[in-house]
Amino acid sequence: DWLLRGEADQVLEPSFGDGVFLAAVARVAQRRDLDAVRVRGVELDAGALGQTVSAGLVRRDDAILGDFLDVEPFPADCVIGNPPYVRIRHLQDARSRRRALEVATGLLPKGMDPSGSIWMPFVLHATQFLRIGGRMALVLPYDVTYVRYARPLWEFLGQRFSSLRVVRVYQRLFPDLLQDVVLLFADGHGGHTTSVEFETYSRVQDLLAGRPDTASAVSIAGIVQGDREFVAALLPADLQALLQDRLRELTQPAHGVVKFNIGYVTGDKRFFHPGPGTVRDYHLPASSLVSALTSSRALRGTGLYTSSVGAKESLFLPPAAQSRLGPGERRYIQAGEESGVDQRFKCRVRKPWYVVPGVKVPDLVLSVFSSVPLLMVNDAGTCASNSLLCGYTRGGADASGVAASWYTSLTLLECELRIHSLGGGVLIIIPGEADKVRLPSASGTAHLAEVDASLRTGDIAGAYAVGDRHVLRSEAGLSDAEIELLRDGVDRLRRWRERSPEAPW
Repeated sequence: DWLLRGEADQVLEPSFGDGVFLAAVARVAQRRDLDAVRVRGVELDAGALGQTVSAGLVRRDDAILGDFLDVEPFPADCVIGNPPYVRIRHLQDARSRRRALEVATGLLPKGMDPSGSIWMPFVLHATQFLRIGGRMALVLPYDVTYVRYARPLWEFLGQRFSSLRVVRVYQRLFPDLLQDVVLLFADGHGGHTTSVEFETYSRVQDLLAGRPDTASAVSIAGIVQGDREFVAALLPADLQALLQDRLRELTQPAHGVVKFNIGYVTGDKRFFHPGPGTVRDYHLPASSLVSALTSSRALRGTGLYTSSVGAKESLFLPPAAQSRLGPGERRYIQAGEESGVDQRFKCRVRKPWYVVPGVKVPDLVLSVFSSVPLLMVNDAGTCASNSLLCGYTRGGADASGVAASWYTSLTLLECELRIHSLGGGVLIIIPGEADKVRLPSASGTAHLAEVDASLRTGDIAGAYAVGDRHVLRSEAGLSDAEIELLRDGVDRLRRWRERSPEAPW
């Protein structure tokens, strides 16, 4: 309905598959007596193309068999579709991978990150078909709103369309998929804009009826510089104002007091974390074994301090020089070679293969996969694998002070704003995003005993509530109403992140 406007519109579908969009165009054109609308489509799969042509959804002369990225642009008034979401590096042949990157390089000054997905070259190439004043309506992965490789795309779109609109619906548009999607409406090809109209809806029927829950303008400049503008726009205006004004002055990015990095990478977790039986059988000396944390699951319910974690493992870390290896270490290394451990990717690229690099003792450890992040003070002096993030204090800060600042509802809200999630709604915390989480200053650490007690009982939400009382209310001077506003913001963003396919609002 939005797409078709003229009696003789020329419509392009870049990857029409079984013709769902082609059928929709035909229905709308018939209902509105747009008799001269012409639909042209491209499809890579010959079987799908044949079935769609046979169904009468597109004329044979208007159906192009092949890779859309190889199709020379021809004039079109509008583009509609759902491009494939396949990673470029997962394409079957090298030529397709090369062509996808060539399309992006031809339109973007710095090209495209090869780790990205092919939907982005599809969008870029589709714009080349549009006449001045033309438009696009596309179903895109939610990733488009925040992934690094898509940032240049937003700048590109802003320079070529007079209006950009993104729609997100709380009720999943495709309930049988975990893939979260948005709808992109780009209008006025040949114009330019500095913002994106962002609308959210509770249900699909609200979208069809034009009843948005929220509607706001999102800055393209903010998207390009890496701000998660589409997430922040989900928050009510009074909370956005609190974050941007008063709390901006009372907080600083985490990287001012702590730098997060991934833990060590073994290349073969089973070999490099020998159990007690293996240690005994090979007579591995204590000098080649380092205490290690390898799972955030083992940290739950143990408190704030790693000294209380009982389920630590041993990291095999022998001397690099063969002349310094004992007989047990030699036999164990030989066993690893006989089983092919030395040929694992991470192992074969290092010399010697059996020495894990980057093993350090962090000041703090942070869970990577979670709904509510767990931060612990590493008072046990334990190293940690890449199943956890390792925090190293800086700027004169100490680990207890960072923990005192971390445990508040403000941090939970910041995590929702800065950290992305996987399908299914689990936060995946990476160093660059964790570093951006803004923390308040905490002048005291006495309340950490209460935080520790809550964590020991498994009440992680209670641990954050302790910080609300001591850090946000007593030290930062926030009112109860303002703290409740922060908590409501956390709940709102978490509902969006964790919603089930058919979740009601």
